[in-house]
Amino acid sequence: MYSDKTNSELIEILDQHSLLTFEAQLSLRDELEERAVVVDLSGLESTIANKLEQIHNLEYLKDFGFQANKSEDGLTVTRTKKAMLTDILAVVVGLFVFLLGVYGCVNLVLTFLNGDELDVFTLAYKFAMAALVFIGFSFFSGLKRLFDFSGFELSKHSGLITLKKRFDVKLEEIKINAADIHLDQGEEVLSLKLGHDTIFTSNAGNVIQTLTLQELAKALKT
Repeated sequence: MYSDKTNSELIEILDQHSLLTFEAQLSLRDELEERAVVVDLSGLESTIANKLEQIHNLEYLKDFGFQANKSEDGLTVTRTKKAMLTDILAVVVGLFVFLLGVYGCVNLVLTFLNGDELDVFTLAYKFAMAALVFIGFSFFSGLKRLFDFSGFELSKHSGLITLKKRFDVKLEEIKINAADIHLDQGEEVLSLKLGHDTIFTSNAGNVIQTLTLQELAKALKT
């Protein structure tokens, strides 16, 4: 990532390391160490160590809508209230946009049926309004998430792993064998799976999310 940078440029970047992504911070540290550049890395090392500690504590589960509560005998993972509110807002906005799109479609059809004369800009506006139907549909993914994770809970206490999730329609509570939990790495998605069923997913291109999901799998399996 920094192989084309000079040592002085790397030092300038180091001075602003707090603005970098975690992946960029790791790459910067490795590049400086590989070149044996004489510079104080304590600030960068401290930032990296803090993030690794947060990853270990599963704090970054919130990045994909979950939270972990740890106790002496185990942990419990649930959906965050913020994520649920975001999904509800997405559904409300999606419904509003969808209805606008339906109005736009009806208006566009009536325009052609009535043979109204339109200029290019008015016609483009009417097509844009009709296209809101498809945009509205995209917001409805929040409704699926709301349903799928309503009542969701993944817990491990005293060595016993329990999952509450809607795999079909009914909320099911199942006991899990730690050996059945694994990570499935795709090009864009990293999935935490129970056998063939997906518990939840993260962005495989995001280092923090990937390490967090790996840490969760480790915490469940050990």
